[in-house]
Amino acid sequence: MTRSTRRGGSAILLAVTLLLAGCGVQNDADSHGRDQLTLGTVVDIPSYDPAELRSNGEYPQLWAPVYDTLLERRPDGSVAPNLATEWSWDATHTELTLTLREGVRFTDGTPFDAAAVAANIEHFRAGTGSDNYLAAAITGVDAPDPARAVIRLDEPDPTLLANLGGSLGAMASPAALDDPAIALSPVGSGPYELDTARTVRGERYIFTRNPEYWNPDAWPYEQVEIRVLADVNARLNALTSGQIDGGRLNIQVMDYAAESGLEIHPNRVDWVGLAIVDRAGEVAPALADIRVRQAINLVFDRQAMLDALDLGQGAVSTQIVGATSPAYDPDLDSAYGYDVERARRLMAEAGWGEGFSVPMMDYSRYRVYQPFVEQALASIGISVDWRSVPDQMAVDAQSSGEFPLLILSQQAPTSAWDGLNLAYGNALNVFDSTDPEFERLMQTARTATGPAQEAAFREANAWLVENAWFAPWYQVDLVYATDPATALQVEPGSAGPPLRYYAPAS
Repeated sequence: MTRSTRRGGSAILLAVTLLLAGCGVQNDADSHGRDQLTLGTVVDIPSYDPAELRSNGEYPQLWAPVYDTLLERRPDGSVAPNLATEWSWDATHTELTLTLREGVRFTDGTPFDAAAVAANIEHFRAGTGSDNYLAAAITGVDAPDPARAVIRLDEPDPTLLANLGGSLGAMASPAALDDPAIALSPVGSGPYELDTARTVRGERYIFTRNPEYWNPDAWPYEQVEIRVLADVNARLNALTSGQIDGGRLNIQVMDYAAESGLEIHPNRVDWVGLAIVDRAGEVAPALADIRVRQAINLVFDRQAMLDALDLGQGAVSTQIVGATSPAYDPDLDSAYGYDVERARRLMAEAGWGEGFSVPMMDYSRYRVYQPFVEQALASIGISVDWRSVPDQMAVDAQSSGEFPLLILSQQAPTSAWDGLNLAYGNALNVFDSTDPEFERLMQTARTATGPAQEAAFREANAWLVENAWFAPWYQVDLVYATDPATALQVEPGSAGPPLRYYAPAS
């Protein structure tokens, strides 16, 4: 990372400096030692019921210690064997056969086998958790013998293997799945067990080594502790005082953290910009015209916004997929420059030269971006009608159909399908937009493999950029910090480093 002084954020830096004046990285009085990993997290786990688990952000740090997954996701986006040692598809890519690791038992003594796989996936499908959509293509699971499980799909799912390395593939004891106690007391086959006696829900979670785990060398720590620290100053203070070994920070405190002796791990995770969700013009008729949507893309000075809002820590982009995604094309990042005059010409050609008004959400999470949005849109005659939305109602309001444009800070997935599906099959397709050409490209990507699939993904991505269903401004870094005694391998595009990528520094 750069150590140069960045513009902006001075008030935040001053507040942090006053709070932590004179603090460098030091050993806490209750030092946890190199046999324990202690992390600070911004989230809390609502339930250990496998159907309620989440794969996004830092949530897996709270459940991965106890629940092993069928496959393992690697930092380069590939998958590796785990509880499943081999896998193969049928000719139609609608049946996935898994060969399972033998001799594994859950901590209650129940054997891990194909029946356990079927029970877990069926439990996940029947649940109502936020990750339930990951099982949308699954129609059932067969167990022809204890060492083989066959997952049946109604259509090919390019993300299935990766999802089996996340919440969909998390395995709990079948004997515990229907017991309400599993919400607080998980029963898995993972490398650790939750110490419920010392755990304080909402504050700290303590995991001790599972002595029967099949692959202990992959997990170097005897004990793992996760502390819920929602406030960035609390995480920074805990890091510099040696109370925790790792935690997420804000860009505004990154330089201070580095000067305090912490190791900084920037990771480009989110894209920031607008989702133009009313693509048929149901609320704002002008948005049905591609020229108006393209004009909106042309009125944002992306680099100036990145510098002002995120201290330049990121990269200008007009794509909603990450740079490591097979769908990513670096040439598309310059598809829309900052060109207000061209935008005005497009508005006039579309018959909207006098502009129009558009309602947008006004709520705290994205308020910092609102002056930039208002000024940029005003340059082509678009006035914004800001409508106040309470934070607790923001998710419902976003999908209500009241707002044609949405400000977003959204993960740019390394998975091409997940990234592009944000436009078409995700909850952000508020107005159920369809297009036969985009549908054709996505269907080709769904059924193809290898280079043909990657080509279809790139074509679909180019279609999205050209047709301006979104107006991304830039992709921004998420900042993670560790103490010098903790080594971390960053997974590109992941907001929460998986626990298996931590180790004592040599």
